[in-house]
Amino acid sequence: MRHVKRLGYLAGCFAMAAGWLAGCERAEPKVSGRLPQRGYLWQREWTPAVVEAARLADQKMDGMVVLGAEVHWRRNAPQIIRSSVSWATLKSADKPCAIALRIAPFSGPFASDDAAVRAVKEAAAALLGEARVHGVAVDEFQVDFDCAQKKLAGYRIWLAALRPVIGSVPLVITALPSWLEEGEFRRLLGSVDGYVLQVHSVPTEKETGHADLCDPGLARKWVAQAGKLKRAFSVALPTYWCLAGYDSSQKLLGVSMDSVQPSWPAGTRVLEFSTEADSVAGLVKEWKSVRPSGMKELLWYRIPVSTDARNWRWPTLCAVMDGRKPTHLVEPVASGENPVDLALANSGEAEETLERAVVVSWNEGAVVASDAHAGWSLQVGKGRALFIPEPGRRLRLSPGEQRGIGWLRYDTNTKVHVQMAEREGPVR
Repeated sequence: MRHVKRLGYLAGCFAMAAGWLAGCERAEPKVSGRLPQRGYLWQREWTPAVVEAARLADQKMDGMVVLGAEVHWRRNAPQIIRSSVSWATLKSADKPCAIALRIAPFSGPFASDDAAVRAVKEAAAALLGEARVHGVAVDEFQVDFDCAQKKLAGYRIWLAALRPVIGSVPLVITALPSWLEEGEFRRLLGSVDGYVLQVHSVPTEKETGHADLCDPGLARKWVAQAGKLKRAFSVALPTYWCLAGYDSSQKLLGVSMDSVQPSWPAGTRVLEFSTEADSVAGLVKEWKSVRPSGMKELLWYRIPVSTDARNWRWPTLCAVMDGRKPTHLVEPVASGENPVDLALANSGEAEETLERAVVVSWNEGAVVASDAHAGWSLQVGKGRALFIPEPGRRLRLSPGEQRGIGWLRYDTNTKVHVQMAEREGPVR
């Protein structure tokens, strides 16, 4: 009996050892250290502000991915919209340049030689040809196709047709986290040199309490899952915020990321989704410390342009790229003797939402006239005034920006003291 027990014990030890060794074989290799970071320049019109953004990106990042053209469909007929790329700007850059072709959703059918795929091939060939003419060395061609998850087999047909057009230029595609579980996605990867895992999105259905474009927990999970595929990949992180409209059944109608809000149908529920810089900085810090060996870089969507309405500014992005939380510092400012002008100044690195009241106090004199600027209400009492952000107004202040909130005129020159209220929201 003791001999049987001994054999059982040894068998258990061998089983545990075998399990441990199998686990070691399955474990995904990890790496640490410098993590290259590029950015998307996703504007069709290369205005002076876009040219300046490209110049700054060349200084601050490891490269750019430039939107070269878009393919849209009208009754399945292709329409190509070209970007007015400043090739001279790209030629003068010191860092590598990639060109992206965006393809709008397409329901099929997919073929290796029909009008649809010919349009995609012609758009790609035209972009690469124009880059060569202007002396711009393209080190990557990226395809950003809104492919339905169950149409990946058709997408593979397109990529096979596109490969001869791309030639020796590395071919990279963007991918959604939901694709990682598809067997067809693994076959799709055989047609490309790498992929960009997009870990940011607007929910297709309204989610109560969800306001972030990038959930850190899900991003970690998806990156770990991608690492198990043992293929080179990049991770795309967001820098923007947007407005999303949902109909009565909570289905997504559309997204606005520019300064003009769409004319939503009556009854549309409009929600704002943003990118939480502090939490994204935490992700970057973690991945610099340890990440799957297949994770080659971060790609930021998108490079800051000074005319952007809903995007980070460079101070925010640079801090997050370093893997640290941007500093937060909004201060009230009083200027002038009489009247006294009141303003808020953002001396930090992060975009701020103005949700706290500004308290103005004084010891001598009385207010004889006053006004609050748009988005603010004003309460004036004896020796004290409150500038209160109006409910429902999302007032934002970019790093380095100063914005007036109102003014006070007194019956005599007086010295005022200004400070932020202790808590967010209206102060009574």
